[in-house]
Parts: sequence; C-alpha cells; structure tokens
Amino acid sequence: MGKRLTLSGIMPAMITPFTSDGRVDTAAIARGIERVAKAGVSGVVYNGSTGEAVALTRDERKAVLSAAREAAGERLKLIAGTGAPTTGEALLYTRDAKECGADAALIITPFDAIPNKEGLYRHYATLCEAGLPIILYNIPQHTGVTLGLETVERLADVENVVGIKDSSGDLSFFSELVRRFGDRLSILTGCDDLLFQAFMSGASGAILALAGIAPKEVVALFEACRAGRADEAKTLYYKILPIARAISASINFPAQVKEAMRLLGEPAGDPRLPIIPVSEEESRAIRSALSDAGLL
Repeated sequence: MGKRLTLSGIMPAMITPFTSDGRVDTAAIARGIERVAKAGVSGVVYNGSTGEAVALTRDERKAVLSAAREAAGERLKLIAGTGAPTTGEALLYTRDAKECGADAALIITPFDAIPNKEGLYRHYATLCEAGLPIILYNIPQHTGVTLGLETVERLADVENVVGIKDSSGDLSFFSELVRRFGDRLSILTGCDDLLFQAFMSGASGAILALAGIAPKEVVALFEACRAGRADEAKTLYYKILPIARAISASINFPAQVKEAMRLLGEPAGDPRLPIIPVSEEESRAIRSALSDAGLL
C-alpha cells in the first residue's frame, strides 16, 4: 500500500453562493476561499451538505469544483462532496471530482436507498475505483444509514480510504474511532457544537459549516486543544458555541449558514427550493450569536 493522504486541521464546509437570478456565483467562490485561507485553514470542502449539492446539476457541481481549484491553487486541499443515493451516481460524481482537480472525495453514506452492512462496504469499496482518496461520512440522523465500527474496520484496510467524518453527535462513538483508527485514518468531526470535546479526544481536524463562518476562531480553538491549552480552548469554544447552536438544524439546512454569511456581508444568495430563507426570528438569533462572538 502506498502512502496515504493525511488530512488534518480545519476544513470549512463551504456554501455554494448563488447570484440574484439563482446561478452559481463563481466569483463569490473565489472570494470565500480567500477569506478562509487568510484564517489558516488547511482545506475547503465544496459540494457537501452545506453546499446544497443535492440541488446542483452535474455540470454545476463541476463548475463549483473547477472554480474552487483555480482559486485555492496549491495552498489548500480541495475536498469534493460526491455522495449520492446509489453507487453508480456517486461513482460518476467522484470521477468528475478527480477530473476537476479535487484532492479527496467526502462521501456521505447512501440515503433513500438503505443498504445493509455488506452493501455499504461494497458501496465504498466500489467508489475507491475512481482513484481518488476517500473520506467516509457518517451522519445517520440525516441518512437513516449508520456507518458502524465493524464496517469502518473493513474499509480502513482499503487503500484509497483515508479518513472518516463523523457527524453523529455520539462522543463515545467518535472517541472509539480515534482510539481504534486514529493511527490509520484521519478522524474528522463534523459536529459544530462538540468541537472542544472532539479536539481534546484527539481528532485529526474538522469539516464544519461553522468554520466557514468563523474560520479564525475555529482554527485557534483547534490549535489550543492540540497544544494542550485547555483553558484557552474552553474560552474560545464557549465564545463560538452560540453560533454553532444557531446554525445547527435538522430541517431547512443550510439556510441558517447562508443567513450567517449574509449577515457577515459575504455573498451567499438564497438557498434553492425546497430549502427556503430563514424566518426573521431565526435571523435575529443568528445575528445575536454572531454579535456576542464579536464577529459583527
């Protein structure tokens, strides 16, 4: 087995900005990358859940990745969300991502089509044939599919599997991932509101919507945890926790993230249906959290 790609640090899950007439805003993609790059992130993630990938056409997905690769250059790792309900469709998106210059693919478990453990293993093993390093993505509360330890154990031995993003919110499960696979895979958290706990348990890094909103603060939190500066880390964590809670939602996501970006003066555009803009009440809560954290 060759040397695996190692992913560490903070990798914002980026929105897909749209123009006023609903087209992908590639100029805004470049602006967003400059903003987070200055904060010291190690990579960016496009075409994920935060990026409304399910609302993008195949051509739009490719346009987003091409624009991101051009803007990021070699400064940042580019990770492409390529998940889909079926293996064939996910394989198509993963091959597209490789052609567009992505460094790795973040692949959510199937949804709608609910496989058993063997089907889930074969799904990921087949996607490795695209020749791109793969990050497994576990978020059972959204997909109805749980990527359990037994399946991760099998996939950890597959050459192109390089990491796992866990957004389950189960700290016991996450800690077990670090304990059992931390020397073989990059263990990344996707839980905006559990950053301190995940980082102190030994996470390799994070893929987060929060990191696109407050990149400097999330990077500082990760570095403080990694250096063992627990008191400093806790202060940083509680500063941004209200933002994490304000944008964390099981429904109408990522409208909350787009509203946060809009309030910060960054181009975002409205989400695509069936996701709709946040209510005035939600907007006030997001504004309050941003203000309390010193971002407004």
